[in-house]
Amino acid sequence: MLDKLKNAVTILSLCIAVYAAWKAIPADEKIKALTAQAAEQQLATNELNNKLNQAEADLKNIESTRKLSFDLYQEVKTVLSRSSGGSREEDAVRVLVESLAEDPLRSKLLSVIAATTKNAEVKAAATATSKFYEEQSRLPVQAVQAASSATGAAQPSSASALTSLNVDFFYCELKRHTSEPIAQAARSARPSGSKGTWRARLLPESINQQPSYQITSSVIRFNPPGEREAANELAKDLAARAVTARLQETDYPTPGYVSVFVCQ
Repeated sequence: MLDKLKNAVTILSLCIAVYAAWKAIPADEKIKALTAQAAEQQLATNELNNKLNQAEADLKNIESTRKLSFDLYQEVKTVLSRSSGGSREEDAVRVLVESLAEDPLRSKLLSVIAATTKNAEVKAAATATSKFYEEQSRLPVQAVQAASSATGAAQPSSASALTSLNVDFFYCELKRHTSEPIAQAARSARPSGSKGTWRARLLPESINQQPSYQITSSVIRFNPPGEREAANELAKDLAARAVTARLQETDYPTPGYVSVFVCQ
């Protein structure tokens, strides 16, 4: 009798356990769903916080840039308004503007220095760099326009890879007497049917001294992989003119634009 009672209790306990487990299944699924939902909400919150932090950093950067631009403007104004101001001060503020200002303010301040200074060397340097930065600031727009027009029309299979590009041939100021004729000749070899603009441009020595330049030989800078074929064509063309130019990939995005530096 006792054994039967024990068996009955065991079976009853088992039934209760099964029933409890069966009832717990929906609750467990609901808990999992709530946990997943909470995780998604946390991810969304983290993403929002990251965006807010980035926006705050961007605003601080804009404010810092504006303050720097205003300070540079004030410094240029102060130096140029001094009756006792010397050429050293003017040249120092010119270098400061070249190094720290951003376009279009940079080219405008340099043009003001060029127009105001009485020192011939400062005037020449400010004029050259002002023109350089003014032309450089227009490159992205020109390049995008050229790239857009190229993609809008199919090119013949025999067409040169250069026909859809803007190309600037820079000649180094320190070797101008030898590099400028090469750059001018290379520019004039623009292929027929080309939709881009080919120019020969001076690379002022003050620009070349900056870390992003420091050109000491002939170089072709291009964005890979789309402009590699064009860069190779330019290298062959220069080689035919006894100019050995090495290829240099650049991460700075200038779609539809290749720059050639001739320094020899």
